[in-house]
Amino acid sequence: MSVSEAWVTAALEATIPQLFSRNAAEFPQRPALTDDGRTWTWAEAHHEVHALAAGLAAMGLQSGQTMLIMMANRAEHWLIDVAATHLGAVPSTLYPTLSQDQVHHIAQHSRARVVVLDGADQLRRWSKALRNTSTIEHVVVLDKAAMVSADHRFRTWKSLWRLGEQRLRDDPELVQRAWPAIQPNLPAVILYSSGTIGEQKGVVLTHRNICFAAAALHQATKPERHAARLCYLPLAHIAERMIGLYAAIHDVAHVHFCADQGGLLAALVRARPTLFFAVPGVWAKLAAAIRKVPAERRSDPQALRRLRARIGLDHAVWPASGAAPIEAALLEFFGAIGVDIFELWGMTETTGCVTTNHASAHRPGTVGRAVPGVEVRTAANGEVLVRGPLVCAGYLQPDGAIRPAADADGWLRTGDVGVLDADGYLTLTSSPSLGPGDPDQRKRWFDR
Repeated sequence: MSVSEAWVTAALEATIPQLFSRNAAEFPQRPALTDDGRTWTWAEAHHEVHALAAGLAAMGLQSGQTMLIMMANRAEHWLIDVAATHLGAVPSTLYPTLSQDQVHHIAQHSRARVVVLDGADQLRRWSKALRNTSTIEHVVVLDKAAMVSADHRFRTWKSLWRLGEQRLRDDPELVQRAWPAIQPNLPAVILYSSGTIGEQKGVVLTHRNICFAAAALHQATKPERHAARLCYLPLAHIAERMIGLYAAIHDVAHVHFCADQGGLLAALVRARPTLFFAVPGVWAKLAAAIRKVPAERRSDPQALRRLRARIGLDHAVWPASGAAPIEAALLEFFGAIGVDIFELWGMTETTGCVTTNHASAHRPGTVGRAVPGVEVRTAANGEVLVRGPLVCAGYLQPDGAIRPAADADGWLRTGDVGVLDADGYLTLTSSPSLGPGDPDQRKRWFDR
């Protein structure tokens, strides 16, 4: 079997709990998460995940049921998300800016059983859903000041953790028995659009979608194990879910958290990530920070290294941009200091990145070539079509069924229009008049 066949086979057979357990077994003392001055090793993260999973199981969360999360980027968010997957449950993070009506729609549509919130701000956004959604059985709040004692469904994060610890004392193998039964084709997450284009739709991604997409991104970018990642975009975004959660588990990375994007530059300098994705607006802000440095201090290789370190990108092997075209002037500016920004393209329905430039294959002006194991072609009208294991299972329906997003031959209509050159590099152009179809498929990697 060739190397390429070996990684594909492994990815198609993997699940999130399997990869997570591998990390804890093989690298127990390596750092896994760092947040607010605290670091968890993979062994410690493994214990936390099992305790939280046992607590969720004690509350009645079962395989196939949905858990909704509205929390900032923090270790607790990451840990409870992974914990739910160990039970075969399906977590979903909601955008932090959603209105009460949008939250209510998602809570009803997903038939959520458990809700996990940060504190008072999130609780206000959930007030309508909590009054009117009959399926919600438990609400976990990280900030105990947000507890609603009069509502029997509420419990604090600490009480959930203690409940799980007690269950593990009574039955130490509870979680260890549960996760091996999870099959790769089962749902692992539901991601809802932000609602900017029509009605919010729940995109269902399986363990196979996620593990393959993480492996394909690894093949394209080649990050070293144990290198840093920065989790700073909302985990409702497929980009952050892939880079800061799923691909981080696949790559045995060390994830650092930034809960407030106002502190992004400082967080970048602390973490020094190897893989870093940002929208063009973020790259523009980073450029503004560099421009404050006098030009004479940007004149030699040592000064350029210091400049890259000043913005925390001195270790980046894949500084990437997507969601919208990035100005050529920004690409030239960063290229001049030794940071080649790699443009990419993807969407939620493709579990993130479909095409990307990278160090071994870079053609400026394009969004790169397809990641390994994925097919990309264009239809007669220029619409970009995608086929491969990273194409989602489909869209969640109100009755719990999943409507396929791809056609009978496995091709996904993306709604984006582009041109493929002779070497397979994709250049995106304008959207055509596609006629009847799914308007939500026109969204790119991000919805906001």
